[in-house]
Amino acid sequence: MARDVFWIALVVVLILLLVLLLGAAAMGFGMWGPGMMGGGGLGFGWWGAAMGILMLLFWALIIGGVVLLILWIVRQERPPATGSRTGGERALDILRERYARGELTREQYEQMRQDLRD
Repeated sequence: MARDVFWIALVVVLILLLVLLLGAAAMGFGMWGPGMMGGGGLGFGWWGAAMGILMLLFWALIIGGVVLLILWIVRQERPPATGSRTGGERALDILRERYARGELTREQYEQMRQDLRD
């Protein structure tokens, strides 16, 4: 279960990163692109493009970390699955098995069963 949650979160983060990178490439990296004047003036060139990619990676990692944290918190607060047996029910099962094997007399069985239910 934990592996499944991890891989789902990893795929979500990778898809988010891919979308961010493709969106940035399609826009020409915003203010670091050539601009309306054909690249003259104070353009940042390739350095600006690299910084844009690093900024996108930074935010993708932050968002991915938040997603993983939320998934971890949700997993910690999840109630036990329906049908799971509590410790007391398991103890009664063991007691019944011991009685069925003949390890306990009827009186011992009844006394122990009463003790477990109290």
